[in-house]
Amino acid sequence: MCKNSIFSNISTSEWNRMLQCFQPVVQSFEAGEYIMTFSEHLERIGILLSGTAHLTYTDADGKYSILEQLSTDDVFGEVFSLPLEDQEFTVQAITPCQAMFLSYDHLVKPCSKACAHHSQLINNLFHMTACKAQMLSMHIHILSQRTLQRKLMTYFEYEALQHKSRSYTLSLSLSALADYLCTDRSAMMREIRRLNEQGELRTKGRSITLF
Repeated sequence: MCKNSIFSNISTSEWNRMLQCFQPVVQSFEAGEYIMTFSEHLERIGILLSGTAHLTYTDADGKYSILEQLSTDDVFGEVFSLPLEDQEFTVQAITPCQAMFLSYDHLVKPCSKACAHHSQLINNLFHMTACKAQMLSMHIHILSQRTLQRKLMTYFEYEALQHKSRSYTLSLSLSALADYLCTDRSAMMREIRRLNEQGELRTKGRSITLF
Protein backbone atom coordinates (compact mmCIF):
# COMPACT_ATOMS: atom_id res chain seq x y z
CA MET A 1 0.00 0.00 0.00
CA CYS A 2 1.30 3.46 -0.86
CA LYS A 3 2.48 5.80 1.84
CA ASN A 4 3.00 9.39 0.76
CA SER A 5 3.62 12.47 2.87
CA ILE A 6 2.44 16.02 2.37
CA PHE A 7 6.07 16.97 3.12
CA SER A 8 7.52 14.88 0.23
CA ASN A 9 10.19 16.74 -1.80
CA ILE A 10 9.83 19.85 0.38
CA SER A 11 12.78 20.76 2.60
CA THR A 12 12.34 21.93 6.20
CA SER A 13 13.39 25.48 5.31
CA GLU A 14 10.98 25.56 2.35
CA TRP A 15 8.14 24.23 4.51
CA ASN A 16 8.84 26.84 7.19
CA ARG A 17 8.58 29.61 4.57
CA MET A 18 5.32 28.16 3.26
CA LEU A 19 3.83 28.11 6.76
CA GLN A 20 3.99 31.90 6.80
CA CYS A 21 1.42 31.84 3.99
CA PHE A 22 -0.72 28.96 5.31
CA GLN A 23 -1.06 30.26 8.90
CA PRO A 24 -1.51 26.81 10.45
CA VAL A 25 -3.07 26.01 13.82
CA VAL A 26 -1.41 23.27 15.90
CA GLN A 27 -3.43 21.50 18.61
CA SER A 28 -2.81 18.64 21.04
CA PHE A 29 -5.36 15.92 21.86
CA GLU A 30 -5.60 13.27 24.55
CA ALA A 31 -6.52 9.67 23.75
CA GLY A 32 -10.27 9.43 23.16
CA GLU A 33 -10.72 13.06 22.12
CA TYR A 34 -12.20 13.96 18.75
CA ILE A 35 -9.70 15.71 16.50
CA MET A 36 -12.21 16.53 13.77
CA THR A 37 -15.90 16.08 13.07
CA PHE A 38 -16.59 16.57 9.37
CA SER A 39 -19.13 19.14 8.25
CA GLU A 40 -20.78 19.63 4.89
CA HIS A 41 -18.43 22.50 4.02
CA LEU A 42 -14.83 22.14 2.88
CA GLU A 43 -12.93 24.40 5.29
CA ARG A 44 -9.67 22.81 6.41
CA ILE A 45 -7.52 19.74 6.33
CA GLY A 46 -5.50 18.26 9.17
CA ILE A 47 -2.03 16.71 9.29
CA LEU A 48 -1.28 14.28 12.09
CA LEU A 49 2.10 15.34 13.47
CA SER A 50 2.33 12.61 16.11
CA GLY A 51 0.27 9.80 17.60
CA THR A 52 -2.36 7.42 16.22
CA ALA A 53 -5.99 8.17 15.33
CA HIS A 54 -8.94 6.46 13.67
CA LEU A 55 -11.05 7.80 10.83
CA THR A 56 -14.54 6.52 11.64
CA TYR A 57 -18.12 6.85 10.57
CA THR A 58 -21.44 6.27 12.28
CA ASP A 59 -24.49 5.57 10.13
CA ALA A 60 -28.11 6.58 10.69
CA ASP A 61 -28.69 3.44 12.81
CA GLY A 62 -25.81 4.30 15.12
CA LYS A 63 -23.51 1.58 13.78
CA TYR A 64 -19.86 2.51 14.23
CA SER A 65 -17.09 1.47 11.83
CA ILE A 66 -13.40 2.25 11.40
CA LEU A 67 -12.42 3.32 7.88
CA GLU A 68 -8.72 3.90 8.41
CA GLN A 69 -5.97 4.06 11.01
CA LEU A 70 -4.01 7.31 10.81
CA SER A 71 -0.38 7.79 11.86
CA THR A 72 2.29 10.49 11.66
CA ASP A 73 2.16 12.63 8.47
CA ASP A 74 -1.26 11.28 7.45
CA VAL A 75 -3.70 13.87 6.13
CA PHE A 76 -7.41 13.97 6.93
CA GLY A 77 -10.36 16.24 6.34
CA GLU A 78 -13.53 16.69 4.33
CA VAL A 79 -11.62 16.47 1.06
CA PHE A 80 -10.88 12.81 1.91
CA SER A 81 -14.36 11.87 3.14
CA LEU A 82 -17.59 10.77 1.49
CA PRO A 83 -20.26 13.47 2.03
CA LEU A 84 -23.19 11.14 2.64
CA GLU A 85 -26.34 12.21 4.46
CA ASP A 86 -27.14 10.69 7.87
CA GLN A 87 -23.54 9.52 8.36
CA GLU A 88 -21.12 11.15 10.77
CA PHE A 89 -17.41 11.08 9.96
CA THR A 90 -14.92 11.75 12.73
CA VAL A 91 -11.21 11.51 13.47
CA GLN A 92 -10.62 10.27 17.04
CA ALA A 93 -7.30 10.14 18.88
CA ILE A 94 -6.33 6.61 19.96
CA THR A 95 -3.11 7.79 21.63
CA PRO A 96 -2.08 11.33 22.61
CA CYS A 97 -1.86 13.24 19.30
CA GLN A 98 -0.69 16.51 17.89
CA ALA A 99 -2.30 17.79 14.68
CA MET A 100 -1.78 20.75 12.37
CA PHE A 101 -4.77 22.33 10.63
CA LEU A 102 -4.48 24.26 7.36
CA SER A 103 -7.14 26.27 5.55
CA TYR A 104 -8.26 24.44 2.42
CA ASP A 105 -8.56 27.78 0.58
CA HIS A 106 -4.95 28.65 1.41
CA LEU A 107 -3.82 25.35 -0.07
CA VAL A 108 -5.69 25.39 -3.37
CA LYS A 109 -5.54 29.09 -4.24
CA PRO A 110 -2.39 30.68 -5.74
CA CYS A 111 -0.06 32.06 -3.09
CA SER A 112 0.28 35.86 -3.06
CA LYS A 113 4.01 35.41 -2.47
CA ALA A 114 4.28 32.95 -5.38
CA CYS A 115 5.93 30.24 -3.27
CA ALA A 116 7.91 28.06 -5.65
CA HIS A 117 7.03 24.91 -3.73
CA HIS A 118 3.29 25.53 -3.39
CA SER A 119 2.72 23.45 -6.54
CA GLN A 120 4.73 20.58 -5.01
CA LEU A 121 2.43 20.63 -2.00
CA ILE A 122 -0.65 20.44 -4.24
CA ASN A 123 0.99 17.58 -6.16
CA ASN A 124 1.59 15.76 -2.87
CA LEU A 125 -2.08 16.20 -1.96
CA PHE A 126 -3.16 14.71 -5.29
CA HIS A 127 -0.92 11.68 -4.68
CA MET A 128 -2.31 11.28 -1.17
CA THR A 129 -5.88 11.48 -2.50
CA ALA A 130 -5.01 8.64 -4.90
CA CYS A 131 -3.63 6.63 -1.97
CA LYS A 132 -6.83 7.24 0.01
CA ALA A 133 -8.84 5.95 -2.95
CA GLN A 134 -6.61 2.85 -3.09
CA MET A 135 -7.12 2.18 0.62
CA LEU A 136 -10.90 2.62 0.26
CA SER A 137 -10.86 0.15 -2.64
CA MET A 138 -8.93 -2.32 -0.47
CA HIS A 139 -11.46 -1.91 2.34
CA ILE A 140 -14.36 -2.52 -0.05
CA HIS A 141 -12.61 -5.63 -1.40
CA ILE A 142 -12.22 -7.00 2.13
CA LEU A 143 -15.84 -6.31 3.08
CA SER A 144 -17.10 -7.83 -0.19
CA GLN A 145 -15.85 -11.30 0.81
CA ARG A 146 -18.78 -13.65 1.43
CA THR A 147 -17.74 -15.05 4.82
CA LEU A 148 -16.12 -13.60 7.91
CA GLN A 149 -13.25 -16.08 7.53
CA ARG A 150 -12.55 -14.79 4.02
CA LYS A 151 -12.76 -11.17 5.25
CA LEU A 152 -10.18 -11.98 7.93
CA MET A 153 -7.83 -13.85 5.62
CA THR A 154 -8.03 -11.13 2.96
CA TYR A 155 -7.22 -8.49 5.57
CA PHE A 156 -4.35 -10.58 6.96
CA GLU A 157 -2.90 -11.04 3.47
CA TYR A 158 -3.02 -7.27 2.86
CA GLU A 159 -1.25 -6.70 6.18
CA ALA A 160 1.43 -9.26 5.23
CA LEU A 161 2.09 -7.31 2.02
CA GLN A 162 2.36 -4.08 3.98
CA HIS A 163 4.78 -5.60 6.52
CA LYS A 164 6.64 -7.55 3.78
CA SER A 165 6.49 -10.59 6.04
CA ARG A 166 4.06 -13.38 6.84
CA SER A 167 4.84 -12.99 10.54
CA TYR A 168 3.92 -9.60 11.97
CA THR A 169 1.98 -7.68 14.62
CA LEU A 170 -1.45 -6.41 13.60
CA SER A 171 -1.56 -2.63 13.22
CA LEU A 172 -5.11 -2.55 14.66
CA SER A 173 -6.20 -3.79 18.06
CA LEU A 174 -8.56 -6.78 17.92
CA SER A 175 -11.51 -4.60 18.95
CA ALA A 176 -10.61 -2.05 16.27
CA LEU A 177 -10.24 -4.85 13.70
CA ALA A 178 -13.79 -6.01 14.46
CA ASP A 179 -15.02 -2.43 13.88
CA TYR A 180 -12.99 -2.24 10.65
CA LEU A 181 -14.61 -5.47 9.42
CA CYS A 182 -18.07 -4.30 10.58
CA THR A 183 -18.58 -7.38 12.72
CA ASP A 184 -19.01 -8.43 16.33
CA ARG A 185 -15.72 -8.99 18.21
CA SER A 186 -16.81 -12.32 19.74
CA ALA A 187 -17.84 -13.67 16.32
CA MET A 188 -14.51 -12.54 14.88
CA MET A 189 -12.54 -14.24 17.67
CA ARG A 190 -14.42 -17.52 17.04
CA GLU A 191 -13.40 -17.40 13.38
CA ILE A 192 -9.79 -16.62 14.29
CA ARG A 193 -9.75 -19.69 16.57
CA ARG A 194 -11.14 -21.80 13.72
CA LEU A 195 -8.46 -20.50 11.36
CA ASN A 196 -5.85 -21.52 13.94
CA GLU A 197 -7.40 -25.00 14.21
CA GLN A 198 -7.51 -25.33 10.41
CA GLY A 199 -3.79 -24.53 10.19
CA GLU A 200 -4.30 -21.37 8.13
CA LEU A 201 -2.44 -19.23 10.64
CA ARG A 202 -1.09 -18.99 14.17
CA THR A 203 -1.99 -16.10 16.45
CA LYS A 204 -0.97 -14.93 19.90
CA GLY A 205 -2.72 -11.70 20.82
CA ARG A 206 -2.00 -9.33 17.94
CA SER A 207 0.98 -11.38 16.70
CA ILE A 208 0.17 -13.45 13.63
CA THR A 209 1.91 -15.90 11.31
CA LEU A 210 0.28 -16.93 8.02
CA PHE A 211 0.98 -20.39 6.55
